[in-house]
Amino acid sequence: MKNTLFILIVFFISVLFTGGKNEQLPYKDSSLAIDERVEDLLGRMTLEEKIGMLGGTGFETKEIKRLGIPPMNMTDGPVGVRWNGSSSSFPSGISMAATWDTSLIEKYGIALAEETKAKGRHVILGLCVNIARIPQGGRNFESFGEDPYLTSRMAVNYIKGVQKEKVAATIKHFACNNQEFQRDFVDVRIDERALNEIYLPSFKAAVQEAGVLAVMSAYNKVNGSYCSENEYLLTKKLKEEWGFKGMVMSDWGAVHSTMPTILNGLDLEMPTGIYLNDSTINSAVSESLIDEKVRRILRVMFTIGLFDPSVRDEKPDTTVFTSAEHKALAYEIAKESIVLLKNEKNILPINTDEIKSIAVIGPNAAVTRTGGGGSSFVEPIYSVAPLEALKNKIGNKIKINFAEGVTLSGDTKPIEAKFFAGGIKAEFFNNKELSGKPVEKSFDQINFDWGGEAPFEGFPEDNFSVRFSASIKAPVSGEFAIDVNSDDGVRLYFDGKQVINDWNDHAAFTNTFKTKLEKDKTYNIKVEYYENGGSASVKLGWRLPGEDPFEAAVTAAKNSEIAILFVGTSNNYESEGFDRPDLALPANQDELIEEVCKVNKNVIVVLNSGSPVLMDRWIDKTDGILEIWFGGEETGNAAADVLLGNYNPSGKLPVTFPKRWEDCSAFKTYKAEDSVTYYSDGIFVGYRHFNKYNIAPLFPFGYGLSYTNFQYGNLKVNGDEVSFDLKNTGNMEGAEVVQLYVKGLESSVERPEKELKAFKKVRLKAGEMTRINFSFIGKAVPFFDPSAKKWKSEPGKYEIMIGSSSRDIKLKTQL
Repeated sequence: MKNTLFILIVFFISVLFTGGKNEQLPYKDSSLAIDERVEDLLGRMTLEEKIGMLGGTGFETKEIKRLGIPPMNMTDGPVGVRWNGSSSSFPSGISMAATWDTSLIEKYGIALAEETKAKGRHVILGLCVNIARIPQGGRNFESFGEDPYLTSRMAVNYIKGVQKEKVAATIKHFACNNQEFQRDFVDVRIDERALNEIYLPSFKAAVQEAGVLAVMSAYNKVNGSYCSENEYLLTKKLKEEWGFKGMVMSDWGAVHSTMPTILNGLDLEMPTGIYLNDSTINSAVSESLIDEKVRRILRVMFTIGLFDPSVRDEKPDTTVFTSAEHKALAYEIAKESIVLLKNEKNILPINTDEIKSIAVIGPNAAVTRTGGGGSSFVEPIYSVAPLEALKNKIGNKIKINFAEGVTLSGDTKPIEAKFFAGGIKAEFFNNKELSGKPVEKSFDQINFDWGGEAPFEGFPEDNFSVRFSASIKAPVSGEFAIDVNSDDGVRLYFDGKQVINDWNDHAAFTNTFKTKLEKDKTYNIKVEYYENGGSASVKLGWRLPGEDPFEAAVTAAKNSEIAILFVGTSNNYESEGFDRPDLALPANQDELIEEVCKVNKNVIVVLNSGSPVLMDRWIDKTDGILEIWFGGEETGNAAADVLLGNYNPSGKLPVTFPKRWEDCSAFKTYKAEDSVTYYSDGIFVGYRHFNKYNIAPLFPFGYGLSYTNFQYGNLKVNGDEVSFDLKNTGNMEGAEVVQLYVKGLESSVERPEKELKAFKKVRLKAGEMTRINFSFIGKAVPFFDPSAKKWKSEPGKYEIMIGSSSRDIKLKTQL
């Protein structure tokens, strides 16, 4: 008995002096409910520690070592992991939408999460679901198109895939970030019905159906308030009405205030807590409000397992970046996204048994246009350009005559070291003003892409500037085009004279200066560059005078039986930070196509782009047109297999291709006023607008041809279910995207002529028939009633339309 008493006394003394350190703290107990663990940890934090959690530390949340709270590591972007070197470069968001294959997108989400974990990151800063309202919008390629229903279905499956792997998905940009022009401050004036019916459904579906863990607020304002401090968006809609339990973070540098931001719904300021920190948050802010924000951040951390050793200490599988599975998935998405826009005289697929020569022409033939520019661009570990893929698949069977024709901005190679007399002096400043004492370095070329990393160890990764000074010697005489590609601001001085001044924040963009140089003469060059935040790159290149690539392309077409032109845009034309100036193909590509058509009657145009382009100058002169988007690392193989008939194209347009910009809903209001834009088109965006005003598009939403034919028939309605037969009547296996549209015939408000409410991608062998079933009525009929501030359903007649596109309706009935 005495021994037992002695042991008990020793035990209690031990507990008293050790603070019970051997005890398993509740927040570290994975058997407890997540909310219970969150509350336990929250109760152990000091107010100072809680406030510290409200601001990031670059691409991480703040670590609190005292309590074992690890940093939550984030990374861009939506189509591949943009962190610490190369990764798999998957097809762009618009490519994913063009597949109309939700199960494929869920597989993509899983693969993306696997690569995120392999980089040691916990949060992927994707997906982007902003509606394509303006056809030349700089980030249209990142999103899923113009329709809220299609966008929602893609978003839900993307998120489910990512979060299955204990990685947090981030849906962005909340909300109405539909243009890059003045995106940092433009005030979007929009009515409540349009906001809820067109621009918010994908966010709502992400929260309520997919359980997305993070939402990123946009840069712009909506109805007078910045999105990072917008009470209607962040508090009333997102948190109160939709019941969102995760964290709301700002876009990088999108916070403009302390009190409005902290009171109106934002939880985490990124990249750092400039406005949300212990020196700016005063006693007027209750600790309970701060608790709620930290609670949301911690809930995400517990959900993805950052406090659980089995998840936290899991060794990253770095083989995923080169795995056959991820490569095959990138190829699958790329080929399923390709849209056959035109196929006169059945020019496609190319019959390799009947021709002996092909001209492969264009600036996008020998280059892999994996994605658009900005924070989503991923440097691929591996990629295949169309020219390389065609050579690999055709071999020596057919002669391929290649000519670039024209050069796109940003494609010039860096000036070689041998042309710099005495090397390059570089002065690095730890500020954006080129002021103070610099760190001096020497280089052989100006060819830098630091991404989100510091230029060198011990130097800041953001908010720095560089001055490069050098002398160059011209190898030949003639007119040179000197290109400076940068992300962000840049200035170029040539022989002491400023010739380029683009001293602004922007994504990677190429500025060009043309001048005549004399052979062996030396010229002084000075490049000044600054980086504000995010990615950093600066490159100096030139294009030498010499052989005319345009004439070489025409000659190649003249000497070939078929000409394939790989044209379009690139990450230097479609990018975060700016909108395209127009819808025309850049760099004289229209003229190139026209001249090729004059010398060859069998012309196929293959478009690389993230959004529509104008085709009026040449569409009637060409027999075949393919849209291959920005198809990721496997762009070349996917395009080649469709061209050669190894795969039957099944992609459908997720956006309307207009005949001209003037036909679009935003034409009258875009850039009409400084710092504000009125969404006067309301709910009539994309195909809704074209249908309302009976405007013929170049190619309608949902459009896409096949190498086979499909027959629709035997439509029946049974209660909540619509069914019909689909038959492949051609001689080749193929997939059809069947689309169900609804029109309200009796309504107290104006309704669109048709709205997409269901779709399925169905693959059939030649001659095969199947029965398609849709159950949809309950989710098809509501509209948002702004007077009642809620969704409303009305009894009445509805027209049900089944089609191959929004303009090609095969079957219809009324209910």
